Amino acid sequence: MGEIFKKEAWKIAKVALFLVVTIFLVLPYLIQISTFFHERGHQKILSKYEIRNSYHLDLLRTIPNFFNPREGKLGVTKFDLASYNELGKYQRTEVNIAGIISDLRFLFLIGFYLALVNIYLFYKVRFKKQYDLKWLLAVNWILFMWLLALVQITVANITYASGDVYQLVRFLRI
Repeated sequence: MGEIFKKEAWKIAKVALFLVVTIFLVLPYLIQISTFFHERGHQKILSKYEIRNSYHLDLLRTIPNFFNPREGKLGVTKFDLASYNELGKYQRTEVNIAGIISDLRFLFLIGFYLALVNIYLFYKVRFKKQYDLKWLLAVNWILFMWLLALVQITVANITYASGDVYQLVRFLRI
């Protein structure tokens, strides 16, 4: 009886450790990866219009910044605002929307992958009667958490005053 309890307790401890590690270590870096590509989208268009820009990736501050509620953004492209304001409204739109398009690409790819993996999981359980799915479920969990975080970040980027769409509308000249 004691041996069974120890085995079950160890299983629970491993799952708990996995959840803690993925939430507090892996997820912030996954978000940093998508933030990097978001900002690269802005940079690409800014460079296309020959506007000086820079983005510095800080991997050491990723975790503290991710869990700091006062941190406005995990990464911001710095650029010459005067040159940006000289662009036409369609060019400014292209600059601001480039990051959101990058976010949508990540959302689509993660969602598509999760759909395929879950179809495969259903096949394994329903038809093959294979139930050892630890690794598939682990990857599913990590990608699902990333997907949820990206949805929240993308909605915030579209709707909040510090987001790309607000910044775009704020500088539009009719």
